[in-house]
Amino acid sequence: MKKTMKLYMAAALLAVVSPAILAQAPVKVVCNELKQKGNELVIDAVITVDGNQIKSRENLSLTPVLESASQKEGLPSILLNGRISQKVYDREIALNNLQDEPRFLVVQAGKSESVINYKTVIPFESWMKDARFVLVPNMCGCGKEEQGAPLVIADKVLTRPDKRYEVQPTLAYISPEAETVKHRAEVGTAYLDFQVGRYAILPDFRNNAVELAKIDNTIKTVTDDKNITPNGIILKGYASPEGSYKSNALLAENRVKALRGYIEKKHDFKSSFFKLETVPEDWAGFKAKVEADKQVPDRDAVLAIIDSDKDPDKKEAELRALNGGAAYRYVLAGIFPSLRRSEYQIDYTVREFTVEEGREIIKTRPQQLSLSEMFAVANSYQIGSKEYNDVFETAVRLYSDDPVANLNAANIALSKKDLGSARNYLAKAGNSPEAIHARGVLNLMEGNLTEASKLLEQAKAAGVKDAAANLDELRKKEADNQLFDSFE
Repeated sequence: MKKTMKLYMAAALLAVVSPAILAQAPVKVVCNELKQKGNELVIDAVITVDGNQIKSRENLSLTPVLESASQKEGLPSILLNGRISQKVYDREIALNNLQDEPRFLVVQAGKSESVINYKTVIPFESWMKDARFVLVPNMCGCGKEEQGAPLVIADKVLTRPDKRYEVQPTLAYISPEAETVKHRAEVGTAYLDFQVGRYAILPDFRNNAVELAKIDNTIKTVTDDKNITPNGIILKGYASPEGSYKSNALLAENRVKALRGYIEKKHDFKSSFFKLETVPEDWAGFKAKVEADKQVPDRDAVLAIIDSDKDPDKKEAELRALNGGAAYRYVLAGIFPSLRRSEYQIDYTVREFTVEEGREIIKTRPQQLSLSEMFAVANSYQIGSKEYNDVFETAVRLYSDDPVANLNAANIALSKKDLGSARNYLAKAGNSPEAIHARGVLNLMEGNLTEASKLLEQAKAAGVKDAAANLDELRKKEADNQLFDSFE
């Protein structure tokens, strides 16, 4: 079978009663279908003729015609004969004396209405897209012929739309709540080398110059920024599991105190500015490193020792004894050095910014802006502009777990038709009415209209004004789908 195409439905395909009819033979026409289906044109019309108006010696010819501005084509006609005309017609056919035109139907007109179902399929040609369908009546009898004015059956052929309707969604953003105080922190990790059993910091020992420079640069970043007020520094010292737990606890404490002393002297801070924490033996870090390193000898046994409830010194002893100490030698050289470290966190607060200041800050230190400040900056640009979109994308990068940041980023992704990113953002956007609305829009754009309708109705009931516009878009899409389905 030839592939069929669905075409636009038109009001012209409703019942048509032509005002131009022959006085002798009133004709009524109802067009059920005039539609392109693939390479064919399907025609389905019902023609009703009052047979009482056709006299015994008369006949009425009805010729369907497709006509455009450039071309026309007649289709097989209908011939309705009066009683005597039908006998003459039958005799001439029997004697093979009649070379008649192509007929769809030849029938004797009755005393009441004759109802003719005119159904046919013809090859579709491009000119037919602009054609109308008419019926040309011709009454003949007693040596006279009278042609009536054409009756319009349908004013156009229904053809499939070039493309499906694309929804134009309306998006609902949320303005984030303002931060009362903008607390921020700079964090880092330093791997300082100490002489065996000692805790004094030697700046020129091994790689200490590089590691101390990392700390100094982080602190300087905070203290040199006029927009920032430093509030304190948290130092956390870690030791690895080799040696006794007691000695490691003392070593970790003294080493983190030594680091505090270095920073106090270098940057002129008071001791009260610091908070010190220690982890004498970092077994949690040790476990994570072993799990990530498949080359550790007797790896499963090592993990079992780490997970046991025994005290740290007994676990270290078992590790030393395991399989002649192969695993211990491996972790002593390859893992333990990375566990000996100092983590630092510099807490500070940031002043508030005007929109004009925020436009500049977001280019260099976006983390200093609150979500509400970013929202204000975004709305200072034209909606949908690159600058507008960039602000929301920066916000979700910095506040990756914030529901409002994710919702607004999802809206940006929806506006760019990036449905995959929108779905990922919406997974962390919470269940606010606006988030429900955005999920409805996503389903609408993906074509999941039943789910979209449910979500948008829910959002509308919750007070999201934009939901009504999207429900209108949904109805347009449903109508468009019905249209396309009608061509299947």
